[in-house]
Amino acid sequence: MSDSDLLDQAGRVLKQRGTGGYSPRMAAFLARRALEETIDSRYQALVGSAPPMNVRSKLVILRVLDTPEAADRAAYAWNRLSNACHLHAFEMQPSVAEVERLCEIVSELRACPLVGAR
Repeated sequence: MSDSDLLDQAGRVLKQRGTGGYSPRMAAFLARRALEETIDSRYQALVGSAPPMNVRSKLVILRVLDTPEAADRAAYAWNRLSNACHLHAFEMQPSVAEVERLCEIVSELRACPLVGAR
């Protein structure tokens, strides 16, 4: 699935009934995967071919090569979505509104122009 398809599916999951209250967490998984696809696309456009690395490393590189605003938004969304994906007995699950806002950030990042792309 493309990042756009993943975000669309996340939106559908958030509106869906009968998920036992887990729709925000399920949507967060989809949105985080969409964000990772977006980060990969931005990374490839800015760096070109490079050895495989984890998302945190790519976020550090984007902080240097991409606009600071785009890099900060990507890091914020990835951290919040990653937190939302994990189930902790002592924390409430993310709200629908929180995940919707994070999906909006991912969508905005997808539309954000690249600076210095190869």
